[in-house]
Amino acid sequence: MKKRLVSLLLTGIIVMSLAVGCSGVGQAGAGDSEGSGGEEVTLRWMQFQVEYAEQVKNMAKAYEEEHPNVKIEVEVIGDDYYDILKTKASSGDMPDVFMTAGYNEINTYKEYITDLSDQESVANIADGAKECVSLDGKVVGLPVQMSGNGIVYNKKIFKDLNLKIPTTVSELEEVCKVLKSNDIVPFTNQFKDDWLLGQFFNYAFANTENTTEYIESLKKGGTTIAGTEEMKDIMKVLDLMLEYGQDKPLDASWNEAAAMFAQGKQAMMFEGIWAYDTISQIAPDMEVGLFALPITDDAADTKMAADVNGTWHVSNTSEHPDVAKDILNWIVTSDAGRNFLLKECQVIPAMKDMEFEGTNPLSKDVAQYITDNNTGLWSWPLWPDGFYNESGKKLQEYISDGKGDVDGTLQSLDDLWGKLAGTNQ
Repeated sequence: MKKRLVSLLLTGIIVMSLAVGCSGVGQAGAGDSEGSGGEEVTLRWMQFQVEYAEQVKNMAKAYEEEHPNVKIEVEVIGDDYYDILKTKASSGDMPDVFMTAGYNEINTYKEYITDLSDQESVANIADGAKECVSLDGKVVGLPVQMSGNGIVYNKKIFKDLNLKIPTTVSELEEVCKVLKSNDIVPFTNQFKDDWLLGQFFNYAFANTENTTEYIESLKKGGTTIAGTEEMKDIMKVLDLMLEYGQDKPLDASWNEAAAMFAQGKQAMMFEGIWAYDTISQIAPDMEVGLFALPITDDAADTKMAADVNGTWHVSNTSEHPDVAKDILNWIVTSDAGRNFLLKECQVIPAMKDMEFEGTNPLSKDVAQYITDNNTGLWSWPLWPDGFYNESGKKLQEYISDGKGDVDGTLQSLDDLWGKLAGTNQ
């Protein structure tokens, strides 16, 4: 999701969105009017998932060949996606189709979003994916991909050392000790990226008894981050990763971390399914897997953080809203669109009538956690606007200071939450 690689992150889905645009306006009716002949139609797509950038551009070309009067301008932005989107919104220059992470981010852009409730594309949205695109009883976006993040690990190293996937913090620490004794750095820490630390911090939220209720209580000032045991638990895990990670963890961002891990001298890294594309380009024969990050010594608490990774919205400022809607319908109903999602982009689908068909081993692991109903929310789209990256910066300060002041860090996160949410904590 780079997440905004997740922005990468979260990255898998957007691609598809563009993909949609590329080849399918003519399938659900609107294409018959504006999309299949007549005056030139130009649609602008803007997404934050960069891992599918090449596929999306290729799809756009294919669509334009099929519909010569339609032109799709693709913008794929990793870092600063939301800053750029906000600038476009304030200047009246919104793209026809744009992406958010859903949930609370829908509220941020609700004055620009079109109701899609009556569209064919939303009829088959999986139950677990509906909440992220719902607003005031209406469906205002299309989720296409489920995703997940946790600990990416080198399967060969684990196999050679007879290591089992840890399901508790104590087991994770024991794995680290064995790796270190064999001159293998346990963790590649990608902590130059504040967004990744924001995703890491989410594991504490996802481990609360009811994540959405907990967040609502935080917003109303009914509870505090510093007073929540799960927040203290996640800081202990961060300390463990720092103790058993490479030197200078704040120097490594996405590219450096992926390159280090791909060399096979470091065994684990906190990342998501999107990491596979980069790792496999560097080390195509490396066997990797993904397991849920443990944050307590109760294995029952260990759940994969998984959710919808990006949603498409049609801007209500679009001059061609019917074409934009038709493209979204096409991507989930046509054979070509479904093939693009399931085979070309290999997404974990967010639609009831689709099944994962890809070869990404990280996606396979997440899909299994989802099948086993052993997942927790990606809660950052429910956080106050700005907390996602700013919480990561607070954790970077903790790391830079040499760790230790957990209480002070959690209190600073409370202060930040209160400031962004407008509460007094």
